[in-house]
Amino acid sequence: MGHIKTLLVGVCEYPATHSPSLPLCKNDLYAVRSALMDGLKVDSNDIMMCGMSGIVSSKELVLSIVQSLSTATDEDTFIFYFSGHGGKNCLALSDGLIQLQELIDTIEKAITKNKIIILDSCHAGGFTVNGVPQMDIAETVDSFAGHGYAVLASCGADQNAGFNQERNISLYTSFLCDALTARFLIRKGRKTLEAINEAIFHYAAAWNRISHVNIQQPIFRSNIGGTIFFEVEEYNPYNVTQIYEETDKYIIYAVEPVHHGLAKRLSVKVILRFDNSMEEIADIATEIRKKVLYYEVHQNEIAEARHKGNPANIVWCYFGYDEDDMIDPNYFCHTTWVDDTQDKNWWYRKSKNVIFASDVHIQVNSSYKMIKNLMHGDAVDKEKLIAQTRGYTSKLVSVGEKYIRIYREFRNNTISEEQLIEDVAPLNKEIASLFFKQSDLPVPPKELHYWAQIHTRIACTIHDFSLFYDKNNLSTWKSENRRFLMDSSIKRYEADLEELKEVDRTI
Repeated sequence: MGHIKTLLVGVCEYPATHSPSLPLCKNDLYAVRSALMDGLKVDSNDIMMCGMSGIVSSKELVLSIVQSLSTATDEDTFIFYFSGHGGKNCLALSDGLIQLQELIDTIEKAITKNKIIILDSCHAGGFTVNGVPQMDIAETVDSFAGHGYAVLASCGADQNAGFNQERNISLYTSFLCDALTARFLIRKGRKTLEAINEAIFHYAAAWNRISHVNIQQPIFRSNIGGTIFFEVEEYNPYNVTQIYEETDKYIIYAVEPVHHGLAKRLSVKVILRFDNSMEEIADIATEIRKKVLYYEVHQNEIAEARHKGNPANIVWCYFGYDEDDMIDPNYFCHTTWVDDTQDKNWWYRKSKNVIFASDVHIQVNSSYKMIKNLMHGDAVDKEKLIAQTRGYTSKLVSVGEKYIRIYREFRNNTISEEQLIEDVAPLNKEIASLFFKQSDLPVPPKELHYWAQIHTRIACTIHDFSLFYDKNNLSTWKSENRRFLMDSSIKRYEADLEELKEVDRTI
């Protein structure tokens, strides 16, 4: 990731328009500067402040924009922040008014790959953002995700902004600073623009519930593909122990931790070298269970601290005949073993596909061969599959971005939920059609399995969009539940898109 170039503008005095002075706007500059350095790790040398004297002219603003971008590259992010008076479709400077939309359109043309424009003024929401992100099948995910510009505004086009008198800064700026510095937003060492804006909306909603003055509805509009990820701290992921062992009769392909609560549970994937009877499989399962009983394989630090040194309470062994079976996953059978702390009547319950061999509980997959033939019966044209998968994902992402664009206006409180439902109705049908077409693609070869899995995950998440505001599903969730689910799905989509960007580089 490149650098974050920042220009902070605060206008306190307005001799040309005879507007009231706003001395706290100077405080906003220091507050935002500190929040950017602490919360996003922006280098102080990359932060320029304009308005320290209280006076900002049109010429000074233009020169400051040029200077702050003078060393920028197409790998950088540019953040522009403004605090001061605003009017209908305009911002006030010391020597007159400037058109808000013209300023946004000018910044949008900056060389940096993405731009964030933050406006804390009255009537700040009176702007538009040009274009909806369209993912072209011919472009890489890398050239789509994280590119574009976003505008965050303190209030709607017909609202006034206010001040937080206790903190001596502007009200919206207080929400912004709290969101920028909030550690709970960090995931895997990163913060996203989406998460920062969501926190701002939550802070504003909390303020509006208890305040009888300065009621503000923040506005967020964007044409960025996905969102922007900010690296804010070093991330050292927990390394799950990898187990692989070959014997004359079988291969332990993997041992996966599936601990739950107080139960230490291990899932063992096993490739059989030969056809085996059920009794022979039972003996192999018993041998493996004894072998892995004290294996220290855990999902994370918490699980390790809880279960380290203890024997497994449950061991499952999943049997297949080749690596495809492990990856698909499609297993010939699986065995279950539990210790005396578990409910054996539950875990060893009988069904038509369960047999007991040498006192081992074995669940047989009667559809194993049929599934294997369906998944691997015909040779797959790798290049054709890659092209088809990318084609469907490109279309799904483009439609998904349209959906998010409309949904944001609902969250901006500029359209009603009823209008949202009407506006996304045709998109729901388009998403469903593309989703099922992608679902019908051939099973990928194992070298493409993870890549295809991420494509599928994105498709599933975008398909979730189409469920929450479908007329046929309105009785399933309350309005606040739909908002929560949609907000969560958008963040999941953006994370999946970022992961696909990394994986796609390997194809």
